[in-house]
Amino acid sequence: MHLSYLTILTALFFHLEANKTAVGRLPKWLVPLSYRVDIVTRINQPYQPFGGTVVIDLRSERSTKKIVLNSHDLAIGKRRAVTLSAKNGNSVPVSSIEMDIKLSRLTVSLKRPLKVNVTYSMRVAFTSVLRSDHTGFYSSNYVDHNTTLTQWLAATQFEPNHAREAFPCFDDPIFRTPFKINLAHPYLYRALSNMPVQRTIRHASLKDYVWTQFVESHPMQTYLVAFVISKFDRPGFTSSERSDCPIRTWARPDALSQTEFANMVVAPLLSFYEDLFNSTYRQKKIDLVALPDFTFKSKENWGLPAFAEESLLYDSQRSSIDDQQGVARAVAMMVVNQWFGNLVSVAWWHEIWLKNVFALYLSRFGVHSLRPEWDYQERHALQLYLSVLDYDAHVNTDLVTASVPDESHIWAAYNEIGERKAAVLFEMLHRVMGEEAWLTALRRYLVVYANRTATSSDFWDLLQLQVDRNGRLGKGLNITGIMKCWLGQPGYPLVTVTRNYENRTAIVSQQRFFITPQFRNRWARSPCWWVPLSYTCPSCQHSEIISFSRWLTCPISKPSSKSNTVILGKLEAEPEDWILFNVQHTAPFRVNYDLRNWQLLNKTLADPNKFRLIHRVNRAQLVDDLFSLAWSGDIEYDMALGILGYLEHEDEFVVWAATEISFERINNVAKRNSNYLIFKTFMRLLLERQFKRVLSSDLTSSSGNMTHRPVIIRLACEYELPACVSLARREFVKGTPEKGGWMTIQERETVVCTAVKFGTEGDRDTVESMYKRSNFAAEKESLLTALACSRNVFALQRVLIWTFESSGVRKQNARRTFKAVVSNSMGYRLAKKYVSVNMQNIRNYCSNSTDKVVNLMTPLIECLSTPKELLYFSKFFKEILRDMNGSERLIKILLERGNDNIHWQRTKFRPMLQAIRDIILWRSRTKRILK
Repeated sequence: MHLSYLTILTALFFHLEANKTAVGRLPKWLVPLSYRVDIVTRINQPYQPFGGTVVIDLRSERSTKKIVLNSHDLAIGKRRAVTLSAKNGNSVPVSSIEMDIKLSRLTVSLKRPLKVNVTYSMRVAFTSVLRSDHTGFYSSNYVDHNTTLTQWLAATQFEPNHAREAFPCFDDPIFRTPFKINLAHPYLYRALSNMPVQRTIRHASLKDYVWTQFVESHPMQTYLVAFVISKFDRPGFTSSERSDCPIRTWARPDALSQTEFANMVVAPLLSFYEDLFNSTYRQKKIDLVALPDFTFKSKENWGLPAFAEESLLYDSQRSSIDDQQGVARAVAMMVVNQWFGNLVSVAWWHEIWLKNVFALYLSRFGVHSLRPEWDYQERHALQLYLSVLDYDAHVNTDLVTASVPDESHIWAAYNEIGERKAAVLFEMLHRVMGEEAWLTALRRYLVVYANRTATSSDFWDLLQLQVDRNGRLGKGLNITGIMKCWLGQPGYPLVTVTRNYENRTAIVSQQRFFITPQFRNRWARSPCWWVPLSYTCPSCQHSEIISFSRWLTCPISKPSSKSNTVILGKLEAEPEDWILFNVQHTAPFRVNYDLRNWQLLNKTLADPNKFRLIHRVNRAQLVDDLFSLAWSGDIEYDMALGILGYLEHEDEFVVWAATEISFERINNVAKRNSNYLIFKTFMRLLLERQFKRVLSSDLTSSSGNMTHRPVIIRLACEYELPACVSLARREFVKGTPEKGGWMTIQERETVVCTAVKFGTEGDRDTVESMYKRSNFAAEKESLLTALACSRNVFALQRVLIWTFESSGVRKQNARRTFKAVVSNSMGYRLAKKYVSVNMQNIRNYCSNSTDKVVNLMTPLIECLSTPKELLYFSKFFKEILRDMNGSERLIKILLERGNDNIHWQRTKFRPMLQAIRDIILWRSRTKRILK
């Protein structure tokens, strides 16, 4: 039954051998054919031991006297722990067993060599204990609010290479093998795995234990194997929309009601992607399980996808629309991964980004199909685009692709920002190729590489094939070359457009954009990107149709050298028309214009009746570009803030969401400066009219042009607009946050935060009681974040303790709460002191993951504003993190952000304040004239 599978693997192995596979990987001539895994887990005993046997059927393509496989932190006896026999019954004597702890390898030496193409069966007995670092086969716990008892569960997290911590195996993504899983556990617990339960029987020798035996799986990689042993005694919801594939959701008993939405969307998403990919989903069941303290937001294990609780649980009364969209996105990503990741998989970890980017990009279309009214497709695309431009504007930034020469470098391949950048580039390809060519290439990819591994080059080749057929890109444009320049070098371009208004032409050039200009002259070479050029203007016919006939190109011989300047002729724009490039973020770059074009854009934006002539996504881009170009010194603050004054009548959520991020960057640096009141006054003036408009509308509705209302209320209260503070305190006294009323979840958090900040000690105690009573992860996070608004040092200390030292806050939510404390002017020094004293505990809290520690500490650097603070953190991080993998690179990335803040405060803060003074003076004079 495994012959066809063996044939595929053998062909793959010869291909890899011909291309010299990476040093340090397992031998490719030993092919696992099937696994039978029997594990007994004593989850209710001290130290939580487990043990059992694994039987692996295998074949060798070479005559060898050594079998090398993976094992880590498993005790394997020296005598009779490993036996080997041919399928015809003849045993093969084992001469020795060696364990290489550093390489996590078990080498079984034989007294006589294996015969070529003969099937052997190897049995390995092992023991261990459940891990506590949430990798491999680990234990976790939760408090059941129904009984107030602490309950334990055992779960697996095998990606990327942790299956070896549960049983000896060939733990390499190139191997696809069927698995037969049998789990013994106390009878009061339930076991779940990738496949349906075949039967449950009593354990022959262990009292009160049962064996849960599962159907043999289809061939899959070890990192997709999954099982859970818990007291989740029944599913929250079961969907029977697919008669051949029941869909169930599991969670701790007191949270089962929160799994309904997730369960409800799986079947529609499966149907949507089956139609999109022209491919049928053929698994026998899907059990979605919400796990406390799960490492990933979601994990696409075939048949048993696992989720962090906040990625699966949703309550319509206590969770926000963002929470609901987050659940839909997590489920959609999991569904996409069933095809891109499971059906077609990566050959090695250096391209793990590929499966993750397919899921990240394609998930937005599934979510949009569920709730078109969310405008999720547009919002998600813009969010990714802006986050990439923000992160990638620095010197110390990551490439999308990472080198993984051996297993010690695997985690370097996991790069969230890199994956976001690649998703933005996928959108670029999608748009320049056109819908038909893009979709045809996707479907062809799934057909050609089904049940096989594929590389990014394989995908580029299929895209090129479609491009060549439809001729849309024109001659000389190569997908591989285009993607190489974007994926293989850091950063992105600043495109400068200089118009000749008489001749209707424009000179377009590019250079790498740096948020801090001092680095430009230090950059040894001038990188170059292939940039698709699209533009629109008031007079442009078919302004919504984007043409990609012109590109900024790079010399073919030296793709990283200086690009050729492009002169665009016969522009449709009239001399009195503005022109706008990078229509709806075609590609990841910023745009600067000549002064006259900025003035023309300003004239349109400043007119309440005409500003919508510019699409809302392009307005969001303009706002973000203005902030960043002013920060970097490419334009002056008087022009940037003058144009941004139009925000007084802006009413689109996507624009205000982009604006909020940019104002936060300035506020982080400015708020501890003695001149902060000037900036605060400017923000109040900017928000005052918007806030009055919000209050004059129907508060029971946030539809139509009021979708930006939560952002306006949050900003107005943050900058202490008196009317907003009064509203918040009044609504809190009325009990509106607990009753719900007219407020969205985000608005409730703003009201509670403001009440904690300006209210009495009794108000804060009320919120603390609400936090302790809550059984909803999203609500607890929201309330704890609101408590971080307190101006009481002892209250803030409690928030930090609850965040890092109690079981009430899930680790995935800690950064948001910690950021709220750091952003509090009273909390920055307190947080700094807490970190200094408790850094070792924080490292343990983050499972000694460098990425997690640095990500958690980022808010401290984002709010840094003095050279003294930068020097302190530089010494502190280098000392406390020096023994962590990859810390040097991540510390450089972190500290550069702090250096940017200091440089901006030294060179741009005063010009910004002067621009604000001039605007305020001009406004006051205008008011007097009008009177």
